[in-house]
Amino acid sequence: MGAACSGEPMPLGQVKIFYTKGFQSRGLIMAAILEVGGVDYEHMDVPMEDFFAPGGKEKLSIWGFMPEMQLPDGTRLAEICAICQLLSEYYPKLHGATAADTGISMMLGSKMNDLYTSMSSSPVGPPIALNMTRAMWEDPQQAPGLLKAYEERQELSVPVIKKFDSLILPSGKFTSTGTTWGEIFVWAFLYQFRFAKMSCVTPMPPNLAKFMDEMEKLDGVKAAMAFTTKFGKQEPHMIDAMQFKK
Repeated sequence: MGAACSGEPMPLGQVKIFYTKGFQSRGLIMAAILEVGGVDYEHMDVPMEDFFAPGGKEKLSIWGFMPEMQLPDGTRLAEICAICQLLSEYYPKLHGATAADTGISMMLGSKMNDLYTSMSSSPVGPPIALNMTRAMWEDPQQAPGLLKAYEERQELSVPVIKKFDSLILPSGKFTSTGTTWGEIFVWAFLYQFRFAKMSCVTPMPPNLAKFMDEMEKLDGVKAAMAFTTKFGKQEPHMIDAMQFKK
């Protein structure tokens, strides 16, 4: 809490962010959060072919997923909500100005992460999103069927999207500052949903449309959208895996 009270970043030092270059998903969230927060970071590319090689996920990641963050003392952390929450303790813009801001941010990030996980998980077997990514490298013929399954799960998001819309303040923000990590988290996934023309955000509910406009005025968000961060260009790989086959 000290970072938010002092108004100045606490000493953390440069962190390393491990994530595959070229893909959005949670990478877009990280790029925007790091830029908006003014975080000192180095991007560590994890090649997709290495990650999906036999034993690759176990070797390269604590839990078999990206992103991961390495602290200056060498400690590696996984789970994106934990990473974002830790960064928010050191970078005031991500934290919020009040206890309410901080709590709302954590609620937003947690709920959107739950929604994405539920939408991208197949009833049996690995997550659809993971299969989509794997299809790019191993079997692009899988992509049409996986896309269909992904689209069918959009209905899961409708009540959550409506709830998000109802929580937005007249300012077009969820919090007093509008720069918390939870708000960036919500923006990043809605941005990808909108790009994919998903039915749950077509059209975008009015309050969320205003929220998106407000978020996209932030310099760090602009940088993530323009692919000018250290993450480089990020393709929307869950839209049509086949066209991004390397």
